[in-house]
Amino acid sequence: MSAFSTVSPRNRDDVVKSLADIVACGGEPLIVGGGTLTVPALVRGDIAATHVVDLGKADLGGIEFSEAAVEIGALASYQQMLESSRIRRHLPLLHRLCSGITGGIQIRNQGTIVGALCAARPQSDIPTALVALDAEVLVHSTSGSRVVSVRTFLHGAEQTDLAVDEFVVAVRIPWPITAGFGYVKLKSAESSWPVVTAAAVLPGHIVLGGVAKVPQLIPIADVDTARAVVAEHVDRIPPEQRWADLRADWNYRRRVAPEVAVRAVEQEESNHA
Repeated sequence: MSAFSTVSPRNRDDVVKSLADIVACGGEPLIVGGGTLTVPALVRGDIAATHVVDLGKADLGGIEFSEAAVEIGALASYQQMLESSRIRRHLPLLHRLCSGITGGIQIRNQGTIVGALCAARPQSDIPTALVALDAEVLVHSTSGSRVVSVRTFLHGAEQTDLAVDEFVVAVRIPWPITAGFGYVKLKSAESSWPVVTAAAVLPGHIVLGGVAKVPQLIPIADVDTARAVVAEHVDRIPPEQRWADLRADWNYRRRVAPEVAVRAVEQEESNHA
């Protein structure tokens, strides 16, 4: 692990000033929130940085509710989602996802929604769910603030629409979600990362994770044809966009994706039974 300096900004403006100063000096900043993904990667040498920007004291852990949306701050944890009665009632898809996060209470207390989004791992739960929920990403820098659709924000495997001097303040999800929902993931072992994830918001769409470098949004007009529609969509994913890793090759993901999607639809139907 290479040597680096640590910066602990006190608020969002302090964060962007720190980023701007590091970049101006030719440094490489690494933003750390919960640190469940970035810190192990830094220790292994998978990523390099001259400066770690620690958000822990930047007052970004809130969940703010308005009539039209909920904003989830950069440091809001999975456990905060589980403990919020309003999230449970009005964003049940997100609540269910957080209840099934691998790693137990320690990861749920430390891991963050925004951190998982910014990691942009194709097999991760959060990108799939946020695309399904039509979330927006609130980005801040010294140049100002901008809001970008989560679908635009995710560029590829571990690639996002963030400049080196920008950071994500929060994600915004429109609510309440009145459509039915389902969330299912297939794992090779209880403690492993998912192989394929499926988030259903019906009537409307299914979003698949783990079959391509970015989540795949698939409109569903009729739940009875969901399996065939999903299979056709997956077959059309361009070869250069298909996702595979040590857990499963793409052909396996292709075979199981329609079934995982149908289980998410069936879960939606059982919620109304």
